[in-house]
Amino acid sequence: MRDVPERLITDIGGLPAEAIPQEEVPQLFWEKHMIAMFNVLWSKGVFNLDEFRRAVEETPLEEYKNSRFYDRRTDGMTDLLVEKGIIDRAELTARTQEILRQGLSHHANQ
Repeated sequence: MRDVPERLITDIGGLPAEAIPQEEVPQLFWEKHMIAMFNVLWSKGVFNLDEFRRAVEETPLEEYKNSRFYDRRTDGMTDLLVEKGIIDRAELTARTQEILRQGLSHHANQ
């Protein structure tokens, strides 16, 4: 059984609030793809919203604080796909390292 922290990272009710940024930030190309992939996986029943929320909320505190919205969601989806045996973490890591080694532009049109 996992240890559950007293408060999850997203449980901010009753805590002092910081200023909310008001500027518009356009979605990056990869962020749009992440949303599309989420929608496909969710609509096909690969995972549900409760599983996804759990995966995002299990992110270690410092990692959560130092990451961005879409990064956390991408990591949450990845963790669920690994957890369910759909992708292999070692293979994903190896393929990612190969893409980074070759350079991102090499894969941009594939």
